[in-house]
Amino acid sequence: MKTNRFFGLAAIACGFAMSFTSCHKADNPVTPKQSFVISFENQALNADGYWCGDETGTKFDNFGSDGYACTYIEKGATFVANYTPAWSSWSGYAISNRKQTTYKDMIPDQFNCVAGGAHTGNNFCVVYPFIGDIIDFGENGVTVKGFFYTNDAWTVDAILNGDKITPGNFEKDDWLKCTVTGTKMDDTTASVDLWLAKNGEYSWRWEYADLSSLGKIKSLSFSFDGTKKNDWGLTTPTYLCIDDIYVEVE
Repeated sequence: MKTNRFFGLAAIACGFAMSFTSCHKADNPVTPKQSFVISFENQALNADGYWCGDETGTKFDNFGSDGYACTYIEKGATFVANYTPAWSSWSGYAISNRKQTTYKDMIPDQFNCVAGGAHTGNNFCVVYPFIGDIIDFGENGVTVKGFFYTNDAWTVDAILNGDKITPGNFEKDDWLKCTVTGTKMDDTTASVDLWLAKNGEYSWRWEYADLSSLGKIKSLSFSFDGTKKNDWGLTTPTYLCIDDIYVEVE
């Protein structure tokens, strides 16, 4: 609980002013911080155990095909999922409860995490962002203390077996990271790097990402970098699985 260092002075002031007015606790309120966890448990999933948007979203033209801009909202945070049925493609933030840990086919195995299911509960979030795909916490802002993360099964398959675009699997000098960027209330940013593969190892279980250094933010975004590239950018699948986002608001 916060304390008021001016309590003593306020009490004296109230004594002097007693004949004119009263001094109430409401005159100097203390607003406690509230904490909650976003756990992705509220979204209905399909028969294969995932959701990456659907045709109930707002229709838009995606290079001649119908795309649907969908949202998942939990505790004031908005997650976008842009879904294009004709291509069986999506971007943004999907939700999965799949427990398979390996990758064979893009659908449905891109929704597998190597940890074998959610960190807690049933569901976790699969992050596959394009530019502009943010987690929106609203204009009042929040402090994101952190979340748990691990690799997607498709990413690990590329690390171990190669991505079929650039030669070979990951060697000891290869690396892959995800940069998590928080946008503050004044539109400045701060970032934290999460290493997904480095020094011949890769993330294979749920790990905690401490994001408290980002401060009070209104949104989060994700970007990837690594050593496996061609002229168009990274060839390693740019996925991240996250769960249990710890949020604090005033």
